[in-house]
Amino acid sequence: MDHDIVHMRLTIWLTVLTLLAVIIFAVFPFIDLEVSAFFFNGQRGDWMGLGPDFSFWRDVLRHGGEIFAVVAFLIFLGNVLIGSKQQTGWRVWAFIWGNTLVCAGLLVNGVLKTWLGRARPDGVAEFGGFQAFTPAFQLSNQCFKNCSFSSGETALIASVLLPVCVLLWPHLSRRGKFACGVVAAFLMIVTATMRMAAGRHFLSDTTMSILFAALTTLILYRLLAIGQCRSVFAAGPVSSDVRVILRRSSVRCLQLLRATLRKVLEVGRALSARTAKERAGFISRRTQIAAE
Repeated sequence: MDHDIVHMRLTIWLTVLTLLAVIIFAVFPFIDLEVSAFFFNGQRGDWMGLGPDFSFWRDVLRHGGEIFAVVAFLIFLGNVLIGSKQQTGWRVWAFIWGNTLVCAGLLVNGVLKTWLGRARPDGVAEFGGFQAFTPAFQLSNQCFKNCSFSSGETALIASVLLPVCVLLWPHLSRRGKFACGVVAAFLMIVTATMRMAAGRHFLSDTTMSILFAALTTLILYRLLAIGQCRSVFAAGPVSSDVRVILRRSSVRCLQLLRATLRKVLEVGRALSARTAKERAGFISRRTQIAAE
């Protein structure tokens, strides 16, 4: 019951915060331009976040988030494979990669970035481009592919970090919870800042991606009943499941390899017999022709 009350309160407050953010960015769209102008060097006509250091850390965060989501998906498949031997259960892993799929994959990259058509900061006229600036949530024809709203990379990092924080929360001390929240907030803010500093996203793009990730986290938390199983998300059960999955996977891979080799040998023998038969027939015909 306590978990239900906390979840309900978080859902209400997050919904209010999201609606408030939508209203602010709709009523005061110039906020996006003002924040982006901070990262734009008008004299040189370039962006602060285009250096190699920014690119390196951006790639580290992006690829790190992608790898973590893929690993969570593979462990999810492994838990389904080992069945009753699993200790963590498939739901906690579906919570991680499912949130990434729903938020960063379907909502942000699949719908918003495809259909809203918002130009990126480095493409609008205010920063030396040729496209028109449009507020967040407004349909536009300024972009037709991989557009600005909302930020896919910010959604990726947030949709990975938030479920992990939710799963770790019951196992952490007060200091641990504080550290977990600070680290998660820091990584999300750094990702959002680097995308704005590179001229690839506005403040509303990154802010709304974080809010979307938080909302999908709360929805999947309820749908997957994570409150009933997140207590098992600890070092012992996770390491045990990984060992069982690796052992079972190695056996399955070996069986698959053996079956493949047998099939290859069977096909090879069949081809060899067919070739020998055709060769014998050819020799026989040549012998008959020579005899005639």
